[in-house]
Amino acid sequence: MARILIVLRILWTAGAQRIAINEYKWLKKLGHDPKIIFLRATKTKGYEELLKDVDYRVIRYGNGILTPLFYLPTKLFSPDRGIESTIDLDLILKLPKIIKEEEANYLICHDQFAGIGCHQAYIKLGVPYSVFIHEKLVNYSKPILGNIINNLERKVLSNAKRVFAVTDKVARTVYEKHKIKAIPNYPGMDKISETPFSRRENVLLAVSFWDYGRRPWDYLEVIKNIDNYKLLIVGNWRVKEAKENTIRRIKEENLDEKIELMEGVPETKLNELYDRSKFVIRFGYSEYGLATAIIESIQHTTPVIINDELGTAELVNKYKLGLVIHGLNYNEIKNFVNKVNEEEYTNLQKNINIVQKEYSWENHTKKIIES
Repeated sequence: MARILIVLRILWTAGAQRIAINEYKWLKKLGHDPKIIFLRATKTKGYEELLKDVDYRVIRYGNGILTPLFYLPTKLFSPDRGIESTIDLDLILKLPKIIKEEEANYLICHDQFAGIGCHQAYIKLGVPYSVFIHEKLVNYSKPILGNIINNLERKVLSNAKRVFAVTDKVARTVYEKHKIKAIPNYPGMDKISETPFSRRENVLLAVSFWDYGRRPWDYLEVIKNIDNYKLLIVGNWRVKEAKENTIRRIKEENLDEKIELMEGVPETKLNELYDRSKFVIRFGYSEYGLATAIIESIQHTTPVIINDELGTAELVNKYKLGLVIHGLNYNEIKNFVNKVNEEEYTNLQKNINIVQKEYSWENHTKKIIES
């Protein structure tokens, strides 16, 4: 039995955290002794049900005295994400001490920045670690600081026992940048539910952790073009101004009757939304990651509408799980939504059933710890 720490920089309702919680549960089932370490907790709500019966530790609640200092370089490289996305180097560098206290003998680090602390623990304590990459790697081109981060990232990944990526597309960027082979490891898509077409409502469900980079206004343009459908924009907001701007646009364009914003949604309610909506819709912009809503949509046997920049586009295209568009073709989305009938919807759900059987949380977790 291994003492395994799953390390994340932030506790909030994003994809990496949801993946980590499922990894924790399956590590327990497989006979290990896991614990999740969140370096910092935020004020976001909606994750409380997810953490029920989970052994976890939070190092700091809220921002620290050095947060403004660390936000400056964070903003330089991720201008769309806001101060809550700050990379807290002071907390990251505490990881060797925390890992020693927890008597861990293996570490799973969710992103390369958490991996900095895990790498330090490896140097000081000899504890092996793996790194899970959730978004495409880019070349940080800023003078001096960019070179420092690129070199540090390479050192973290090259010393990891394994490097994993959430999609094939993300894995390719790891190799392109560092010539390091990352292992694609999709999250589990085990079936949770299946509701037929006739029992669903004319609802498009958009779930994300919203900021300017997620471009919520694009979803407003979609629903304007589809009669007799409603759009639910669900999830917390990483950037307050992005929410305020979205609400203002909804009012200005008289879309109040067609759009509902839902924040702080508990897990049971979110499951209900997946089951009652006819389609889950999600766009990504140079993300290459999953969009966790697509994985959860598959678990609820709900067809999807996505663009081809998302890492899951290959999966959706391969198994025919819905519609994949290039760019933002609103007429293509409108025509797809309006033409799907009971028979076509049933065929889409049969395709989703194949994926549910092929990708499981058990296989995902075993891949992480296999020698």
